[in-house]
Amino acid sequence: METIAHYLMEDVKVNQRFIYNQMVYQGKYRSIVIGPFQRKEDTEFPMDHFYNLNEISDLASFFKEQEVAAIHAHHGKHAVDVFPLAMQQQLPFIISIRGSDGSSQSEVLYNKNFSRYRTMVAYSSLFVPVCEYLGNELLKLGVPKNKMNVLYGGIDLDVFPFQKRMPPEDGEFVMISVGRLVQKKGHETLLRAFKKAHDHFPKIKLKIIGGGKERLNLEALINELNLEGAVTLPGKMSLYDIAEELKKAHLFCLPSEVAPNGDVEGIPNALKEAMAIGLPVISTRHAGIPELIGHLKTGYLIEERNVQQLADGMLSFLRSSDAWGDYTHAARAVIEDKFDLRKQLIRQHEMYERFLKMNRR
Repeated sequence: METIAHYLMEDVKVNQRFIYNQMVYQGKYRSIVIGPFQRKEDTEFPMDHFYNLNEISDLASFFKEQEVAAIHAHHGKHAVDVFPLAMQQQLPFIISIRGSDGSSQSEVLYNKNFSRYRTMVAYSSLFVPVCEYLGNELLKLGVPKNKMNVLYGGIDLDVFPFQKRMPPEDGEFVMISVGRLVQKKGHETLLRAFKKAHDHFPKIKLKIIGGGKERLNLEALINELNLEGAVTLPGKMSLYDIAEELKKAHLFCLPSEVAPNGDVEGIPNALKEAMAIGLPVISTRHAGIPELIGHLKTGYLIEERNVQQLADGMLSFLRSSDAWGDYTHAARAVIEDKFDLRKQLIRQHEMYERFLKMNRR
């Protein structure tokens, strides 16, 4: 059976189950994972077919024995690392593009990504952006449309079952946000908008789940806004713990924005998970998010960095809980149609099939 060799520079992180799912799925093609590191035995991401490249003395024989038909790198920076191996073994090359690795939004990132992909474009390659927005960014970076296949990332609907939301009788609404504590997630805008909403609804709480380098800055802002009793930063969580937190919440908010260094989102999985589980969602007209959320149809969209618009969105949902059901049922239908993990994994392997057939002509 033909095999796709999925490449990682380092082991899977706690917030990368979406990549793990794509690498271990066995469909039209057999999947193996390769990388230049030793895996931990107690990982929550078991792999039956992982191979440490540092322990393989004869790579040509290895790829032949494994019947490898192509190498798939799951991020642009990983692609740079393994592309020489793909060329050496004359194997077709697939590159997933997920965010900053497809951005042209700053001079530094434009130059970095343009240089990164210039040689790959001339090779037997396929670029797989996770949204149309990143596909358009790749065009600016010199990747032709016939070398692209947009593939939305799917989520496991069994982990995020839909449940009807009811407003709390005591007025203690729980607002939640999930994402790394980095600038593109818009947490400063979130906190300033929450302060305005909190002035009208003093019992509401905000929980920001995730870890990252902005934590100290966010803690300082929480203190500055006198929100110590209303906002918590519990840190990183597993996918399953996040699902439990979403079940207990009433509203989800992620005001993503272009970071000062040009970093961007694709379509945040956290938004998909919130929509799947039945939470009303508020986000921004940023990157691929409008491909997921229709304003006033499946959620509420604002402009990036607009504190007042974000506060208005929060207050709109807090004041009209009777409308939540219309939003959340429509949002769940979008997830089931376009972002169901099972469907997207099948589409991924169908994409492999088309790409490999084209390369054999």
